[in-house]
Amino acid sequence: MHYWELPDQARTLRGQALHLLDQHEIAPTPHNYELWFAYAAGEDRTLIESLDRAARDGRARDAIFARELHAKYFDNGGTAEAAAVEERLREEMKRLAAVLDATGQGSSTFGKTLSTVAEQLDNGMTESVLTAVVQGLAVATRAMETKNKALETQMTESCSEIEALRQSMDAIKTQSLLDPLTGLANRRAFDERLAEAAAQSRDENTPLSVFIADIDHFKRFNDTWGHATGDNVLRLVANCFKTNVKGRDTAARFGGEEFIVILPCTQLPNAIIVAEQIRTAVASKKIVKKSTNENLGSITISVGVAQYAPGEDTETLIERADSCLYAAKRSGRNRVVSEQHADGVAAASTKAQA
Repeated sequence: MHYWELPDQARTLRGQALHLLDQHEIAPTPHNYELWFAYAAGEDRTLIESLDRAARDGRARDAIFARELHAKYFDNGGTAEAAAVEERLREEMKRLAAVLDATGQGSSTFGKTLSTVAEQLDNGMTESVLTAVVQGLAVATRAMETKNKALETQMTESCSEIEALRQSMDAIKTQSLLDPLTGLANRRAFDERLAEAAAQSRDENTPLSVFIADIDHFKRFNDTWGHATGDNVLRLVANCFKTNVKGRDTAARFGGEEFIVILPCTQLPNAIIVAEQIRTAVASKKIVKKSTNENLGSITISVGVAQYAPGEDTETLIERADSCLYAAKRSGRNRVVSEQHADGVAAASTKAQA
């Protein structure tokens, strides 16, 4: 039992969670309440840091961000659908075991019949008795053949059912790693693949780059034209990522209007090329409101690119890419900034503001 499961502690943490929701002006939805209750409990430092950053960045009130963060920390992939498939799989395995057991019993019975016939033959028989034995053996043989055909059919059906269930489980697992709105990898899938890519980079001494992209002025666009149109914008941008990110590279929705790409075995200059391709593709698209066919203009993205440094943790890599993204935002948006040029861009931006 966790200490916070005790009634008095739970009541205290409930009050703290509700206070935090009020403090940050966050709607007290079930997802938000569970996130901030866990924050108040203080057991998961990573969750606490994520919520602190979200509060500073203004993302803590975003419903999409909350759903994704909740999925990352509280959804273990054991959906009702997956549980149902697992139960069906268990039942089918029991059925298959019964079929195999029946096959063994049938073979045993037939073997005993053959042994009996052999003994009778050894003892000598009259013609009439021999005829009866042969007839009995024929009956037993036909019964065994019939039973084996039935068992073979049952075996085939069970194996087919188990294979279908296995495919269902694979499909459920795949869906659990996708962002439902954009079809890109979700945050859970991104975390897994980045950890794998970093391990490969360390073990094989190969380069690894990432870049983070953010839709420029998305909140203003969303507030002006509504969430349905905003969702269409997210899908459009996601399609630009899908078109330009191939092979072993991974594009994911990082949260809200942010996207992130993992590029294993890729040096920084080549990562910048891919980022520029996506930025250009997004800028070339025209946004049309489906309900009115109204042209809403175009959108742009800002991108920050960084290359993995041997020995660093992945969180630091993401933070460096994020710093480059903010440098791109400060210097006018609709551009790609890498860590090679971030300092120069930041200095130019500061000079321009002065």
